[in-house]
Amino acid sequence: MKTMDKTLKLSKTDDSTLLQEIKKLLSLEFDDELFLFSGKDCLVLKKIQRPSLKERFNNLSKKVEKRFKKEGLTEDAIDEAIKWARK
Repeated sequence: MKTMDKTLKLSKTDDSTLLQEIKKLLSLEFDDELFLFSGKDCLVLKKIQRPSLKERFNNLSKKVEKRFKKEGLTEDAIDEAIKWARK
């Protein structure tokens, strides 16, 4: 993990230096999300780490498989349901 040991001074003309440093430090890209914690004299930004699409799909398919087993659904029943839904 990168750390920042830097003093930044805000100016009247160009305050984007702070934003650029934050973007660089957190490796922010378009559409990334941040969670903001604030206190009396402090501010903490946390980049929200979202699992990749592949990880989300794998997690979902594991949940579905577990539920199917719990409900006693067989592959044949699922195949029939798919055929019915595609009519």
